Amino acid sequence: MPRSPHLPECPGWVSAFSYFHPILTEVTGFRADTVPLLLIGYGAATVIGNTAVERLADRHTVAVQLIGLALNFLFLVGFAVFAHLAVPPVMLMTGIGLVGVTMNPAMATRVQRTGNARPLVNTVHSSFITLGVIVGSSVDGLAINSFGFRAPLWVGAALAVIGIGTLVPDLLRRSGAASAAVPSGPSVADPESDPVAAPAADPKYMCTARS
Repeated sequence: MPRSPHLPECPGWVSAFSYFHPILTEVTGFRADTVPLLLIGYGAATVIGNTAVERLADRHTVAVQLIGLALNFLFLVGFAVFAHLAVPPVMLMTGIGLVGVTMNPAMATRVQRTGNARPLVNTVHSSFITLGVIVGSSVDGLAINSFGFRAPLWVGAALAVIGIGTLVPDLLRRSGAASAAVPSGPSVADPESDPVAAPAADPKYMCTARS
């Protein structure tokens, strides 16, 4: 059974998304009837991001996750820092839509390649995602009580960093495999490995040259 890296990855965006409404109304200052319109933009971004990720996830699974998590971290930190302004939070929330839930195709591809595509593997994978949603939202609720409505954004950024950490073993294995695949050429001319040097060492070629 493969280990699931999705407990830290999934709550990264869930931490923010679960509390977008109070963040946008209590911190940014939008009216409550404006938030649904902003969430429509967020949803449109997820459609675009999901379309792009599903095309790239098969060939560049780990790279897609690494870039997605790194961008998610930057967008969440930016949202937390500039949440009191009007325009940056909207742009950053749209960015979270592009690289948040849209990482699911890449996550599913990674799980199936690590294990297999049988029902039990996919069930455990989905269960870990659900567990991540529960854990992330619960931690955020506790953090809000102590640090205010920006806390879910900071928690999400921290979870994105942990998610990047789950990719490090794969990156190290790929780096080691790439280094092992590079052939080491001979440092000096070797008659056995140099087809040009080999005939010159043959006596019959030397005799021909003298005559």
